[in-house]
Amino acid sequence: MSHDAEAPTAHPLTDVISRIRSLADRPEVTVDEIVGAAGQAGILPLIFVPALIAATPLSGIPGVSMVCGLLIALFSAEMILGLKKFYLPEKLKKKTIDGAKLDHAMRQILPIMQWIERHTGQRLSFLFHRPMTWVPQLICLMTGLAMPFLEFIPFSGSVAATGVCLLVMAMLTRDGVVFLLALLPYVIGGVLIARFLL
Repeated sequence: MSHDAEAPTAHPLTDVISRIRSLADRPEVTVDEIVGAAGQAGILPLIFVPALIAATPLSGIPGVSMVCGLLIALFSAEMILGLKKFYLPEKLKKKTIDGAKLDHAMRQILPIMQWIERHTGQRLSFLFHRPMTWVPQLICLMTGLAMPFLEFIPFSGSVAATGVCLLVMAMLTRDGVVFLLALLPYVIGGVLIARFLL
C-alpha cells in the first residue's frame, strides 16, 4: 500500500456509517463486526469509525475512548507502515457496544457527514503528497496513543477524536482546507488539558 493518502471515492464515510447501522439491529455489536464493515472501504475508514464513535456521546461509556484510541493507533501505524493486511488483536475483536446506542449515534451523525461530503473538494492538495502526507498520519497515530489517558480529562477524548475524524476526511478527499480545520480541535484539546492540569 502506498504511503500517500487513498484516492477519494464518492461517499466513503456515509457508506460506512450505513453499513454499521445495518449491524446495529442486535443487542450488541462486536468490534470485529464494526471493523469488518468499515474495512471494505480501505484503511482510512478503519481509522475513521473508532474516531467517530469516540467523538459521539458513546465516549461516555467507560472504556470506549480507550478501545477507540487503541484502534486508531493500531490502524494508523499499519497505514504508515504500508501493510497490505490489517491486524486486530483477538481481545479487541471481542469487545462489544450496545446496538441501540450505536445505531442512535450513527443516525445522529449521518446528516452531518452527508453535508460535509457534499462540501469537500481537492483544495491545497499538495498537503497530501509525501513527505507532507505523513503529517496527518502521524497526528492520527499520536492521538490514538494519547486517547486512553484522555479518558480522565472531561471532553478531551471526544475533542481529540473529532480531530482524527477531520484528518481522515481530509486525507480521503485531499482537501487541505479540511486538514487545516482538523487542527482546531487539537488547539481546543490543548486548552482543556492545560486548564485541567493547572
